Amino acid sequence: MTDIERDDIRRLADLVRQSSCAVVFTGAGISTESGIPDFRSPGGVWDKMAPIYFDDFVNDPVMRKEAWRRRFAMEDMFSTAKPNAGHLAVAKLVERSKVSHVITQNIDNLHQASGVPAESVIELHGNTTYATCLVCSTRYEIAPLRKHACARRSSSAARAAGDRSSAYLRAAAKWAAASRWAPSRAARSPAASE
Repeated sequence: MTDIERDDIRRLADLVRQSSCAVVFTGAGISTESGIPDFRSPGGVWDKMAPIYFDDFVNDPVMRKEAWRRRFAMEDMFSTAKPNAGHLAVAKLVERSKVSHVITQNIDNLHQASGVPAESVIELHGNTTYATCLVCSTRYEIAPLRKHACARRSSSAARAAGDRSSAYLRAAAKWAAASRWAPSRAARSPAASE
């Protein structure tokens, strides 16, 4: 660590100590040490696969199926990731009431797993552990959705129909809208797409 980095850390620690209410903002960098790849940097997720945009997801059964295939393919990575020293340090600041909230771009649930109360975490892109119905706002845990999706794959009628009216797909659309998997077309600029 350089002297400049040590000075920056000291200044940050002083600011946190002096503050009456701080907020922490995190992005992909905090979770890479936990084995969660980031999306934008070279070698990241979007170098390996193109994003599926929300309107494509909603209007195209093939794109919906692909979005869920990708999500379930990453299940092992998300389910085995553990909070790292960065998450634990943030949780300690929340526990000590030095930080009131964590605003995160991450969908990995690692802030909550580190001990930050769910009500203190603001997730800008959703959360990989659940989906919410677009119509009725019912929360669906991912594990039962995955089981349901696997059962539907065995049904030729379901494969052909692309039933957008089912709660499963409404939940999927909500999850995609709130996650990094399906940015809107308005966010298609290289700087905004993930």
